[in-house]
Amino acid sequence: MYPSFLHTPVIHLLNADPRPSFVVALAPHPAAVVFTNPALDADATISDLVNARNEGLWDLITGRTPASPSCFVCCGISWTRFVVEEQWAVVGANEMPPGKLLSEPPLHTTRLRAIDPTRSPLPPGRDVPTAESVGLGNTAPVSSAQSVSRPDYETLGRKIKSTPVVLPQSLTEGLLTVPEAAVSSSSRSNSDPGWILPNESPEQRPFLEVINDVDWAANPLGEMKCWPPRLEQTFKQILVDSRPVAIYWGPSFTTIYNEAFSKLCGSKHPAMLGMPVEDAWQAEGQRLRDTMQGISGTTQMTALEDEWRVFVERESAVPGQPHWLEETYLKGSIIPILENSECLGFLHPVAETTRIRLWERRMEMLISLGESLVTARDVESYWEETLQQFDAVESRCDIPLAILYSVGEDPDTIEATPPRPPYPSTKVCRLEGALGVPEHHPIVPDTLNLQTGSETLSSLFREAIEARHPLLLQTADGTLPQALLEGLQWRGYEADPYRAAVICPIRPTREENVMGLLLLGLNPRRRYDNDYRQYISLLSQKLTTSLASIVLLEEESRGGRNAAEQTAYDRATLKEELAVQTREATESVRMFEAVAEFIPVGMTFSDEHGKITFANDAWYKITGIHGPVGEQDFLASVIEDDRPAVTAAYERLKTTHNVEFEFRVKSPNSSGVDASLSRNPPTFDKAGLDVGSVDDVKGRHVLAIAKAERASDGGILRVLTCLTDVKAHKQATAEAVRRAQQAENMKRMTEYATVGMCDMDLDGRLLEANDAFFEMCGLEKDDPTKAVIKPWETCVLEDDYSLLTDTIGKIALEDKVQTVEVRFKTTWTTEDVAGNEVVIPRSVQATLMPVRSTEGIIQGFAGCLSDVSLQKAQLDREKERKEEAIESKRQQESFIDMTSHEIRNPLSAIIHCADAITATLALVRELMCGEACKAVVAANVAKAASEASSSLDSDAEVVGPPDGDAKVVGPRRDEDHSEICNLVETSIDNAETIVECALHQKRIVDDILTMSKLDSNLLAITPITVNPVQVVQEALKMFGAEARRVEINLSMFVHQSYRDLGVTYLDFDPSRMKQVLINLLANAFKFTKSGPTRDVLVTVRGSLTRPTEATSSVQFIPRSEETDQDCSQPALQGRGDPRFLIFEVKDTGHGLSEEERKSLFQRFVQASTRTHVIYGGSGLGLFISRRLIGLQNGSIGVTSEPGVGSTFAFYIEAYVPTAGAISEAEASMSPSNAAKSALKGTRNANSLGKRSSLSEGSGSDAPAETLVMRPTNELAMSSPPIRGILAVEDNIINQQIVRRRLSALGFTTDVANHGAECLDKLRLSDRYIETEDKGTGAGGTAQGKFPLSVILMDIEMPVQDGLTCTRHIRELERKGNITDGRIAIIAVSANARDEKIAEAKEAGCDEVLVKPYRMRELTDTMRTIMERIAAETPTVEDETVEAG
Repeated sequence: MYPSFLHTPVIHLLNADPRPSFVVALAPHPAAVVFTNPALDADATISDLVNARNEGLWDLITGRTPASPSCFVCCGISWTRFVVEEQWAVVGANEMPPGKLLSEPPLHTTRLRAIDPTRSPLPPGRDVPTAESVGLGNTAPVSSAQSVSRPDYETLGRKIKSTPVVLPQSLTEGLLTVPEAAVSSSSRSNSDPGWILPNESPEQRPFLEVINDVDWAANPLGEMKCWPPRLEQTFKQILVDSRPVAIYWGPSFTTIYNEAFSKLCGSKHPAMLGMPVEDAWQAEGQRLRDTMQGISGTTQMTALEDEWRVFVERESAVPGQPHWLEETYLKGSIIPILENSECLGFLHPVAETTRIRLWERRMEMLISLGESLVTARDVESYWEETLQQFDAVESRCDIPLAILYSVGEDPDTIEATPPRPPYPSTKVCRLEGALGVPEHHPIVPDTLNLQTGSETLSSLFREAIEARHPLLLQTADGTLPQALLEGLQWRGYEADPYRAAVICPIRPTREENVMGLLLLGLNPRRRYDNDYRQYISLLSQKLTTSLASIVLLEEESRGGRNAAEQTAYDRATLKEELAVQTREATESVRMFEAVAEFIPVGMTFSDEHGKITFANDAWYKITGIHGPVGEQDFLASVIEDDRPAVTAAYERLKTTHNVEFEFRVKSPNSSGVDASLSRNPPTFDKAGLDVGSVDDVKGRHVLAIAKAERASDGGILRVLTCLTDVKAHKQATAEAVRRAQQAENMKRMTEYATVGMCDMDLDGRLLEANDAFFEMCGLEKDDPTKAVIKPWETCVLEDDYSLLTDTIGKIALEDKVQTVEVRFKTTWTTEDVAGNEVVIPRSVQATLMPVRSTEGIIQGFAGCLSDVSLQKAQLDREKERKEEAIESKRQQESFIDMTSHEIRNPLSAIIHCADAITATLALVRELMCGEACKAVVAANVAKAASEASSSLDSDAEVVGPPDGDAKVVGPRRDEDHSEICNLVETSIDNAETIVECALHQKRIVDDILTMSKLDSNLLAITPITVNPVQVVQEALKMFGAEARRVEINLSMFVHQSYRDLGVTYLDFDPSRMKQVLINLLANAFKFTKSGPTRDVLVTVRGSLTRPTEATSSVQFIPRSEETDQDCSQPALQGRGDPRFLIFEVKDTGHGLSEEERKSLFQRFVQASTRTHVIYGGSGLGLFISRRLIGLQNGSIGVTSEPGVGSTFAFYIEAYVPTAGAISEAEASMSPSNAAKSALKGTRNANSLGKRSSLSEGSGSDAPAETLVMRPTNELAMSSPPIRGILAVEDNIINQQIVRRRLSALGFTTDVANHGAECLDKLRLSDRYIETEDKGTGAGGTAQGKFPLSVILMDIEMPVQDGLTCTRHIRELERKGNITDGRIAIIAVSANARDEKIAEAKEAGCDEVLVKPYRMRELTDTMRTIMERIAAETPTVEDETVEAG
């Protein structure tokens, strides 16, 4: 039909446009719709609106409306219109912007979706949910003022359209006023996530609980889990719908609905859920059932729409009162739910139309009342006519009761004398009639004296007269006494109790007194809401205005008869004056029409003397004159150089008919001329010339034409002068020249630019380009106007060509600048680090900007190409360096891990063997040397006493009990025992030396690992909530045995400043703090144990401010730049109000000189060279300590005196924890842990320097005293007992050593070579049960099975590693295959990095021991973990109590 249009590229754009769009052919006439895109075809509302050719919309589209805008609002929809080639109008429907509906009034008509074209529309803010507006997917709330998203109704058999209705403008203004939140997108999501409940908002949750509480098994639907999938899907969709929707499912039409629909059910909700439709809706239910059965019985199932009135049962607002019925109008659709051509049920979307139906009924009554009252000629007929109209109202429920009294002055009251009446009112009310009241009822006496009457109605009338609005009376609050309602013959719903009434005072005007009082009963089946209040207000206003007209008519009638003659005289006088004014008005109109012909040209009339008699606004704006115009004011506004020419022009007018001249007035800045008169002409705007912005400092150019109106004798009567502002025209030539020069300069700049510049169309054809562009593309320069050049196809690599074309496509779709980076086939050459030549494709970053035609259509793009090959090569080189650095770091970490593993494994075996040797020799010493020495002493004493009389051999002595076997102990025997004891003691010392050397090696490994973390900035501070004093006590305990061995008096002192902080727990990193404290203690022990005085004192202090040298006993080392750079710890950022903890370690060693103190805290540096020779060490300890303290925003210092001793002190930042953190820290302390802490505090404070019993072990980093390791089952017999230990270790030597040591301590021990073997032995232990035996054997120990309590799990093992095995064990626990609670798993690893430790705990390990470790450390760890597991696992007694 229109072949030229169908081949234009606009078609493709419109087909892809998600907005509903269509094209109208403007020529040839008549105009017609020639194209609609898929989005419009899918929207029935807008499609109907376009096909119906709404008059207002069609005028705007076809351009018949003057100055048709490109964007406008019509029929509640925002439209965009543009014309293509002056033949087609392309129109699109947009989303309504927020607030637009409130500011844009509708045109003459508004199209809405309705069910019945004969009925009126819905009330403001509501829309009827038709078959299109009820979605079966996830839909957004629908507003009546926008086009709604339509779901796909192919599953329903066909797409259903409702009948459009055209409404008058007066009824649609409210419909177009919607909240901003109601204006939503016209698109919707077609995704269906399945049976997933929506997010429960506070409003939805109660309804969902009601749904779940319904006994669905008792109705035909059955339990919810047994519902058909289609029912589940449909029910889920209506749950998220904000509109009222119900489902009637199955042959019995069982009722289900959403939360919005429940509000329409009244007090019958939630009982209606699961009811058959006839029981749910009572009278209307059977009709609905018949309708649905009729639809189901037809072969072609379609949706039906209907409207009906129902009475919804509501709960009374007054507690204890019976329910009441509310009159409600519902409008909805019956939509079948089809599946495989079978009707499974029906959707019933509804909308409440109560407001509009009531409004129609009430407006009809008001209109009828107004038409009737205009026929009344006096006040008496007015009262009668009012009651007759009330009685004739069709809906008697709206006026069930009416009592009308007229109000007047009491003549007796005016002439009355004291005594003073009880009420100040002087009014008397006379009954004019009543409806719904029997005759002679006490509520309606013929007369009510408001001054003396004490009846209830009198008091209510007095209050109503004083009020300026209708007075509401209610039984609920007692304002309407129940006694007044007895015996009344209510109209309308006779069985319903009436609850409210209003008294309307009738005033002819606001200033006059009340002339009538109307008591109206209110509809008992409607609330007294805003609509009802407005209706009563309109009724009162109608009665008031009608009465005012009658009163004025009576007054006019009385005054008219007396002033008839005066009126006739006045009429004649007015007629004469009217004739004069008519002639003047005619002349004024003629002058105005003459002036209007020249607007916006400045226009003046002047007399023959040059005095200006009239000037329009444009003249004042052009000349810049303000206020009245004098004879010289006009010339004063002209630039002085042009004044002679203006004067000469008016002189020439005396001899000529017209004079044309040109002059300049002062610029707007100086004379106040309106700049709007200098706006660009349309031709300049179209050409893109903004000459109005060019400021002429010499003034504004004005073209003037003067015309003289002459008398019959040739004299000048007056002069008409027209002024036109021609500044833009004057400057147009200069602006064009300037722009041409500018274009030439830009062209020259483009030619010499180092970046490529081009201009192309959307098909990629080159229109213009500079030399740099051709050079980048590797093309020979050619004239694009003579040859077709498409550089992208030949210059861009194939891998990047699709990316470039996609970017060009986005320019037309998104209408904004696009940037893309592509590679050309031309090469770029550079050199690598080794100096080798590298040839790579040229990388170009292209910035593409859309170019529009004069009609605003994007027709191409301008491109700017920058060669980024150098940056690309540098970036690739940086990536390679980064990857090399990452690989180097990984190799470094791997080397450290391997080195740590290879060193720690032998160290662990060395320490365990040395400890075993020490324990064995100590036992030998106790068994042999101790008893032998006692025997020798006893023998020597006996020999001295009986030397003279003894008959025994002088070289021997019998020692033993009198009646037992005696043994001879002689001098030689004594010497042998002494030598044996000395050998045992020497062996013990040698074993302890081995331990000390191994621990020294361990510290070196730890220092190297810490240094690697510090150098890589990988060491992080992790604050936790702990007791600082307890942390110090734990560190001191580690040195307790060493202190006793070397006889050092180790003590601790808590200073008062710490107690003044008033806190028990603080947030800081205890492990890093303890690491520094242990290092200082180790140094103190190293330099003190050889001195005559051996004292080491640890002092804990506190401060609210950062310590300085003035407040401390040491001189703090300044923080290094390296420390400051590494001090940015994320865990400490944002923490304010710190507390400062100060720790001092004071010893009585040999002290340090000034020179020695200067070299402290440096890497691999000790105080002096003899320090390493005598005491050993790596020189890393204090350097690492300084770095660790710096990470915690602290500092370290020292003070020392040679021969006296040294004091090392450091401080760190700590923070006050939250109440929740303190509670968790206190809860983590079990009763046994608390007892241990108290015991540790007592020991550390009082007896750390003394010998202790065997149970007091040593820590991992301090040498232990000689321990006698007797075979004992102390831990196994403790509570909870440790019955058996499974050691999982792939190293046979370590495996044998650990098994031997644990067996020596009395533990039942077994070993496994890897994780898989561990799982096999776990299944053979007493802790494993099969799934089917869960309830039978739990808690018991099977005969012959290994009694498993603890697993020592090595991490790095063949076949299956320890972490994988741990995860399998925890999975067995979760499945219930492990009895008696959780199995304690302690990971043993030679890798001490924090990442590995964290990985082990995440896998399920309870604790991690780093090799090498001491046996006492292992036993303490096992005890702690077993106590924690026992506290977390409920006992049999607890389960029995809970069951009881």
